[in-house]
Parts: sequence; structure tokens; C-alpha cells
Amino acid sequence: MAQEHSVFISYSSRDEEFVKRIVKQLDSMGVSYWKAPEMIPAGSSYAREIPKAIQQCSLFLLVLSPMSQDSIWVEKEIDNAICNRKTIIPFEIREVVINDTFRFYLNNVQMISYARNPERAFEQLQKQIYQILPDLQQPEPGKAPQQVREADRNMEPGDPKKRVLTAISSGNNRNRSNSNALRMNRIPLACQYCGCKDLENITIGTYRCVRCGRDNYDDFQTIRNYLEKAGATSAIVIERETGVPRRIIEYFFRNEYLEIPKSSSVRVPCAACGAPIRTGTLCDKCKADPQKKQKADYKGKWHTLW
Repeated sequence: MAQEHSVFISYSSRDEEFVKRIVKQLDSMGVSYWKAPEMIPAGSSYAREIPKAIQQCSLFLLVLSPMSQDSIWVEKEIDNAICNRKTIIPFEIREVVINDTFRFYLNNVQMISYARNPERAFEQLQKQIYQILPDLQQPEPGKAPQQVREADRNMEPGDPKKRVLTAISSGNNRNRSNSNALRMNRIPLACQYCGCKDLENITIGTYRCVRCGRDNYDDFQTIRNYLEKAGATSAIVIERETGVPRRIIEYFFRNEYLEIPKSSSVRVPCAACGAPIRTGTLCDKCKADPQKKQKADYKGKWHTLW
């Protein structure tokens, strides 16, 4: 049976009218969902309830538009979903030029575009939800989704059908942690100087506290700021001086957000052919070879060479 809130809906309030159409689609599928503000209990707060809802959801549905891309709350929600290893489905309701921050978050994540393909978008959304939530059975012809779920509830523990559903669900959970390429870059949720949770995104990676006016940075911008001052430095030193974990630093290097300076004599070997490279895991030649790209086994030791 699906969890109480299978789908977390992340959206800008300015897209509320379209979100109602999405909710109607989820209802027709028998899929439960969570969305603010109506599901935030009286007396509670966004900052308390949203992270809890994301942690409990099975799927994170990003309603993508120019408005949601400008929303600091949507950006925080995406970051929280990535930290909690949630599967993200971006559903583009209006054509949008993806900015650097969202491109960074949604790297290699398959998008559904209603803006470009309104005839098939909801059909594609339904198909993906059923694939990601295998324990939510597709209704049989003439049978409502809720009736299917009730039948599942009444199965005995030893029912063969129930065991099959459990096995598929467990396998999906193992794969789900790798379904999105980007899970690392953390954005500040509160000012590190005064603790205020009201931060304004003034530029890529930079968040200014409304209360004290001081700037806070995401992990990537923190690393960039440090390297601009310190120059070429090993991952061990970067971790010690910035507090950004080495696994995140190495992630940025493997995904070509960081590189070894041209002036440095240090290079790392291509994981497929051994050719010297300055960033990533493969040389340009091996990137063009699908077989070599598949066999690549990056060892993550570039930081020991600096």
C-alpha cells in the first residue's frame, strides 16, 4: 500500500490554478499527496512541516515554471528532497529557461513537459508514478483506484500476490537512491550568524539574511570562495577549512564542476584509458565511446595527488 502521502507537490503559489489540475489527476489515480499551505496544521510552521512531509513522501513532484524557479521555498524543498534521496519528477507547466541553480539540481533528471506536449504530459506523469510506486497498483478496467488499494489491504500476509508486490517495492527502493544524479549541494536553511530562517537568494549560491544582512553560501559557492583566496588546494584541506565534506567536493570534481588548474602539473587518469585529465572521470575521447563510459570505474583519489 502506498504511504500516507505518496507525492509531495512543490510549487509556486502563483501556479496554484494549474496545480489544482495536477491534484485532480492524482485523485483520479488514487494517489495521495501533500501540499502547502492547506496541509500545514494550525499553529505549526512551514519550516517545521515541509521537511517532515518531504521525508515521509515516496515521490517529489516539482511543478516547474518561471515562478517556481524564482521561489526560494521551492529551491529549499528541492534541496531537502535531494538530501533525503527522494525521486524527483520535474513537471514543466510553462516553458522556462533553466537557470544555473536548477540545472545543477536537476542534472540528468528526466523532465515531463506539459508546455511542449500538453496532449501526452499527464499520461507520461501517470506512467512514471506507477513505475516509481510499484505498490500502488494500476486500476483494472472498470475498477476505481481506491477499490484496488482496499483489495491489497485485505490480503493475507502469505498471499503470493502480496509477496510479489513487496519484492518489487524493495528493489525499487534500492534503485531509487541513484535515480537522480545530483544529491549533494546543500543550501543554507538558516543564517549561520544569527539563526534567522528568512534568507533571500540574491545570486547563484548566495543567500542574504533578512535580519542581519550577512551572506550565507551553499556548498559549491563556499568551495569557490575558498579556492579564489587559497588557490589550488587538496580536497583534504578544502574539507578542513570550509567544513564541506570530502565526498561532496569529490562529487563536484567527478561531475566537472571543479577542475585542476592548467598551470598545475597534477592530472588524474581517465577511468577508461588512463589518459591525463583535469576534471571528471573520462577523457573527451572515452566520453564519446558508450562502452568505455559504461565500464569506467572512478577511484576517487584525485585529492591525494595535489
